[in-house]
Amino acid sequence: MKNLVLTIFALFALSTAAQAQFLTGGLKAGVGSSSVSVHDVTSNPAEYAKKESVTSYHAGAFARINILGLFVQPEAVFTQTGGRLESNPNATLATRVADIKFNRLDVPIMAGISLGNVVRLQAGPVASTLLSARQDGQNIKSFMENSDWGYQAGVGLDIQRLTLDVRYERINRSYDDPANQSNYDLANKQILVSVGLKLF
Repeated sequence: MKNLVLTIFALFALSTAAQAQFLTGGLKAGVGSSSVSVHDVTSNPAEYAKKESVTSYHAGAFARINILGLFVQPEAVFTQTGGRLESNPNATLATRVADIKFNRLDVPIMAGISLGNVVRLQAGPVASTLLSARQDGQNIKSFMENSDWGYQAGVGLDIQRLTLDVRYERINRSYDDPANQSNYDLANKQILVSVGLKLF
């Protein structure tokens, strides 16, 4: 049901943009630096104390409404992200490392100002649907929220038909494994760099 609501929301935003007088849109793709961290752990809270970034990837489409120096930009983006968690080494326990990978369908709704139709300052919410989640190759999707919200903020640059964006993103999700009495909040943070091509 949540996935259907997110899909309808994305289609509505894109259809609204298509009817606007000042409209651009196209395709985008890029890479990022992604990390995950855990908070509010109910069991073994010191298990993962360090985090390490990994390379993430994303690709999708965007539409942008431009009105008097302001803009709204809905997007639909497939994102492959994740991170590495490492426990603190000590004298009694070996260091534990966990590699976490997510595949997501994200729908950012960016809004901001355009300076001279070249530089963009932007921020907005992200509706995120979890497509798959794995830890050390094991499927953990059933333990996590399928849909959640986050945010992005950053700057963009337009050079004729090309667009360049640099953004910070954070999306939180809850992890709940009743059988092992493991429960925590997981934050996925990214620095995203993308290049887009305006098709209209």
